[in-house]
Amino acid sequence: MKIAVLAVTALFAAAVPFAFAQEESPSPAATASEKSGDPSVSVTTEKTVSPTPKPASSASPTKSSSPSAKSSPSATASSSPSSAAVMPAKKSTPEATIRDIEDKWEAGVKNHDSSVPQTYLADDFRGVSSKGEIIDKKKLLSEIKKDTDVYSATKSGKVDVRVFGGQFAVATGVSTETGKDKAGQTFKRSFRWTDVWVMRKDQWQCVASQAMLVK
Repeated sequence: MKIAVLAVTALFAAAVPFAFAQEESPSPAATASEKSGDPSVSVTTEKTVSPTPKPASSASPTKSSSPSAKSSPSATASSSPSSAAVMPAKKSTPEATIRDIEDKWEAGVKNHDSSVPQTYLADDFRGVSSKGEIIDKKKLLSEIKKDTDVYSATKSGKVDVRVFGGQFAVATGVSTETGKDKAGQTFKRSFRWTDVWVMRKDQWQCVASQAMLVK
């Protein structure tokens, strides 16, 4: 009987460590479940725990390195002032200035406008009209006011300006005028002329002229 009790006791003592070992070691089912992707221990859960590394900043182009950013109007406007604001206005040459005055003078003939000769004729002006008459500034302005012709077009052409020393210039050209006279007769006439200009007090003044009717 004692032998039987001892045998049972020994068997029970051997079974207890074996049971604890079974509880501590993972079951084959749990191991197989983890390997097979059990939702309780998923790959997604493990990735969520560890932070995802950010991509390197050089992977995508920035605005400063993008060609479109450099060429866009907004980028250009913010980086540099307008070229029109820093570049000085181009100064007109004496030739261009005198040519412009001659064009405006002839254009004023159409409307009997004497403002241009009034401004640019020198007080000591002397000229020879197409009729061969000697005229001064007062006489020329009077002739403009008394003109009764109705003009349809007036234009200067072949204007050539030569400047000498920046203070003296000679301009030559041809003026063509079309319209109707006081009697209602249509006319078309051309004058070849020469004007002499002198720079006085920073302004060009016409001091002499001569005109000739060519047709």
